[in-house]
Amino acid sequence: MAARTTALSNPGRVIGRVGSVGRVLYKTVTQDRMTTVYFSILSIIFLMGIIGPMITPYGYQERLYTDGGELLRSHPPSLSYPLGTTEESYDTLSRLLYGARPTVITGLLGGGIIISIGGTVGLVSGYFGGRVDDLLMRVTDFMYGVPMIPFAIVLLALFGMNFLMSIVVIGLILWRSSARVIRSQVLQIKERSFVQSARATGASDLRIVVMYILPNVAPMMALMFAMGLGYAIIVQASLAFVGVVDPFVPSWGVMLRNAYQSGYMGTALWWSLPPGILISVTVLSSFMFGRKIAGKEERDSSIA
Repeated sequence: MAARTTALSNPGRVIGRVGSVGRVLYKTVTQDRMTTVYFSILSIIFLMGIIGPMITPYGYQERLYTDGGELLRSHPPSLSYPLGTTEESYDTLSRLLYGARPTVITGLLGGGIIISIGGTVGLVSGYFGGRVDDLLMRVTDFMYGVPMIPFAIVLLALFGMNFLMSIVVIGLILWRSSARVIRSQVLQIKERSFVQSARATGASDLRIVVMYILPNVAPMMALMFAMGLGYAIIVQASLAFVGVVDPFVPSWGVMLRNAYQSGYMGTALWWSLPPGILISVTVLSSFMFGRKIAGKEERDSSIA
């Protein structure tokens, strides 16, 4: 603990600590087998989001026909159609690849909004305390009382049921957990000797937060971002399933909704299972990857 305090009392070394999360990320991914698996899955999903629409065998709205000129409805998987076709004769694999990009955007943008709002609230509330803390925590408590799906439906009905608005609404509601978790860490860190020493030397509040507090809560913020990414994907898929987001944006949630509405969800499993499995795997991988990174950083800090 003494070594850790000495290191952090040196501003030059504190700046270097910001990059420690990146080093922990690299070491954890390369040394821990399960983390490598989670990282590989997320990398594949993100790659699908980038190049998926470019490598699809068929267009998103391209209908498929039999040799006799009839629509190829609910065709089971085959060599020509690895994941079969939908009830409206669209290629399932192509739609799955198209749906990766909106899903990835949802996770990254939603997670970014969640950690931006929650991290700011947690840092300010925990560091300044007093009336500022009371006010921000009462706002956070109020947000905890807001039911996610019904409130999101109301907001989307007011501001428009478009894809980007649904992500913003998700972020404006789900920041509450990250705010509380980060605040609790800040309350502990600000009482440590290296922060008190910085105050004694006349360092400004902004300098203390940026150079002393923020580097120490960065691993937890990484975890909350990973969890926010997963929650954003789940909630957006739920909103798509109940039909309150743009149905023309080809997300995996919209695929599940289309399969359910067609009445073939239980029979055309090649249509309904892949998007559900990919959503589950993506969310699980993001949760576990974040936990591994945060856990590794916590262990390294305790050793230091």
